[in-house]
Amino acid sequence: MFEKEKCTIVTNNDRVADKYKDMMKVEMVDSYEEVLIKARDMVYDRHRLLTHPQAGSLKPNQTPYRSIIVYPSDNSSNMDDVMMIEKAIETFNKFREIKETPKYEEKIANDYKTIDLSMIDNVMPRIQ
Repeated sequence: MFEKEKCTIVTNNDRVADKYKDMMKVEMVDSYEEVLIKARDMVYDRHRLLTHPQAGSLKPNQTPYRSIIVYPSDNSSNMDDVMMIEKAIETFNKFREIKETPKYEEKIANDYKTIDLSMIDNVMPRIQ
């Protein structure tokens, strides 16, 4: 099991940040792309991915919100996580070249925030 107080949520979703800010560290950034880049930087700095950077069935250019939980790792290799986050960034860029993420009206944006929050809520029971 992982200790919540050692976890970091990298997010651009204020609803995720507000809900979990008292349980674990929150790194709030401005965009989906910045979530991926910050998570990548943390993985290179010996953190493990606790959530998949491409979780859910939404394409990266469909939703403007993403949250990723990382955890400090020991000295063991995290090459799988490095490859996973790099692939997620590559996929994000590929989809963005096809079509930019739309600017959604508030109601629709809130729906996407709810989807992202629910994905984080679903993994929380597995984190002590």
